[in-house]
Amino acid sequence: MQFIDIYIENDTAARQQITLFTAAEGSLPVTLQNAGLQQAAVGVLYPLGDGRFALNIGPSLTPAALQDAGAGIAAGQKHFGLQHLRLTLDEGSSASTETWRWLLFGLRLGAYRYQHHASATLTDPTQPLASHDATTQALCDWANLHAEGVIIGRELMNKPANILYPQSFVAAVAQLAFTHVRQEVLDEEQMAQLGFGGLLGVGQGSARASQLLILDHHPANTRHTLALVGKGVTFDSGGISIKGAARMSTMKFDMGGAAAVVGAMRIIDALQLPIRVIGLCGLVENMPSSRAQRPGDVVTMHNGKSVEIISTDAEGRMVLADVISYAQQRFQPDFLLDIATLTGGAGVALGKEYAAMMGNDDDFLAQVTQAGKASAEPVWPMPHGGWYRGVLKSEFADYRHGGEDPHGSPCVAATFIGEFVQPGQRWAHLDIAAMSTDMPHRKLYANGASSFGVLLLARLSAVLAQTECE
Repeated sequence: MQFIDIYIENDTAARQQITLFTAAEGSLPVTLQNAGLQQAAVGVLYPLGDGRFALNIGPSLTPAALQDAGAGIAAGQKHFGLQHLRLTLDEGSSASTETWRWLLFGLRLGAYRYQHHASATLTDPTQPLASHDATTQALCDWANLHAEGVIIGRELMNKPANILYPQSFVAAVAQLAFTHVRQEVLDEEQMAQLGFGGLLGVGQGSARASQLLILDHHPANTRHTLALVGKGVTFDSGGISIKGAARMSTMKFDMGGAAAVVGAMRIIDALQLPIRVIGLCGLVENMPSSRAQRPGDVVTMHNGKSVEIISTDAEGRMVLADVISYAQQRFQPDFLLDIATLTGGAGVALGKEYAAMMGNDDDFLAQVTQAGKASAEPVWPMPHGGWYRGVLKSEFADYRHGGEDPHGSPCVAATFIGEFVQPGQRWAHLDIAAMSTDMPHRKLYANGASSFGVLLLARLSAVLAQTECE
């Protein structure tokens, strides 16, 4: 298809035509030069008169470029009163189904802005896209669903910690429109009986009770099981090892891994992917108090290993280790992936171009990498084990959970988590700390949370559903 017609509200407004072209910054097709267009900045919507507009996607039709082009249209939507749109590709470009999907996804998600409510209930302030053409409506449905998944993640992340904490996180997710996902919650008493010493130790300084939320998508006759483990620290003060004041307000975003799992589960459920996917969200609040965990404390983890606490601000790996151990024991997944806003060091190493990825199975890591590339949520492999394992040696416990210096902090954290992965278990770890917020280089990301990871996890689940494995 070279063009599609969509609308945002069903009224009688005249159709506006947007010509989409691919060009380097500053370059213009002759047809648009003749139309009087003087610039070619990427992602900017230019009016040409008579209800006509032009937008430069950029030199290539990558998922990221298409998403940002759609977000550029959304940015001009309110200013120009756009409702009924004909999107037309300039001559010389050809559009696949995937092209239109990502463009429409960007258009829907680009309209999202967080609106505060004194409730943990999740809202979606955007209008669904629709079309009178059945083929185009199918594209809109795909775009609407995937945007809704990301918006769920953003809503969870953007809410302040006095509104969203472990119990209200669970309550908010319980209101979502899952159709086939079974929801289960383990409270502190249940987790104590099961031996969750790491997770409960992180949360013991808070007046908010810790929770483990389990979302189980379990169609009949599935070949594979994927466990998705998300770090859900609803606020991270650092505990006794308290963080500095600068940017501590952003620590409400420290549950970005759990938010990504929930958003992905919404997509997986709606698509009814033929794979069992269990989303496990370890939900805690890390606060300093007279009951808080101290550096030097030793706790016993779910798998029976003892761990010496070095810094109470290295709390995420303790939550993940317990939930990973439990997920393997209970569900025996074929594939295990944990996702977390874990270390600032991942951003120091990779900036905001990639999330850090570690793991133990080359084929699985290649599938994770491809899923990230296909959804414009890229990951980059980093090492674990080896030298980093030496940092975990303790004189007082089986392990200590980190070192006193920052050397290789993302790799040390992944190495610690890897100690709780059973032999033979396919495992991948994603450190998304730098990608969770403050992403102005992408037009798709408004101020606030990005909900990075939702699209990758959903795409990975679809790929694994078709994967043969021993």
